[in-house]
Amino acid sequence: MELVFQTVDVFQFEQAKLILDSAEIPFLERNTVVSMYNNFGTYELYVSSQHHLGSKELIENAFK
Repeated sequence: MELVFQTVDVFQFEQAKLILDSAEIPFLERNTVVSMYNNFGTYELYVSSQHHLGSKELIENAFK
């Protein structure tokens, strides 16, 4: 699995998940944000190696 997106913004994280989901690209999500403070940690999305470049491009184009 390779990291394709990392943010501290939960809304961008949810949008990126929707982008991958609509493209039918399977992903894993990782949330390292400390819920007590909500300002430490990140939200991360991982995809398999075969989807890495396409996923990264889709997400980058969506947030331009």
